[in-house]
Amino acid sequence: MSKTTRSEKEIEEIKKTILQEALELLQDEGFDNLSMYKLGKRTHMTAANLYNYYKNKDQLIIAIHKKTFELLYHMLVDAVAMEQDPVEKLKKVIKTFLNFGKNYPNFYDLMFNRRVPQVSDYKGTPEEIISRDEYQSSIRNLNLVIDVGKDIISLHPELEGMDAKFYFIKMFGELHGILSLYNSGILKEIIEEPDLLIDRITDDFLTPYLSKK
Repeated sequence: MSKTTRSEKEIEEIKKTILQEALELLQDEGFDNLSMYKLGKRTHMTAANLYNYYKNKDQLIIAIHKKTFELLYHMLVDAVAMEQDPVEKLKKVIKTFLNFGKNYPNFYDLMFNRRVPQVSDYKGTPEEIISRDEYQSSIRNLNLVIDVGKDIISLHPELEGMDAKFYFIKMFGELHGILSLYNSGILKEIIEEPDLLIDRITDDFLTPYLSKK
């Protein structure tokens, strides 16, 4: 008896289902427990069958990366959509980023802590095209923040000539450090109210600009 050939639409729907289950497994159990065997149990498919839709685990990780960066991007866009003041935009960007890291610690871990292959690692491989697509999803987040940074700089003559990309990377490094301490549990051990500390850090980032709005 011959196999039923699925339409492209059916294949895409199955891939979406697999990806959604993979995201839930990642969030529930972390990257180290993200196995094709466990994913197969969640989707009621054999691991071998999963490879009919994602040729290897790399392709699945690329799809997860893209989806998590899309999630962060849409959260950032929603946060600043109705805000006109650049300083308030920056405040909302910072808070949204911190909340994302706190609420989706296993997504954040994969996106920013894990040494998984990057787009340059896939050059010349079958995964190059989908990896470049994933890269574009991630870079939108950077571009959004840089645009907010440029607006801030334009309001402050003393900042003329500052590289907005440099400022973002510096800011991200500090926020990343705080999130790493928070998600590891260390911050909770040394500070009674870590969430209040994070709010204070957010305000501290904005202090240089508040008097010159």
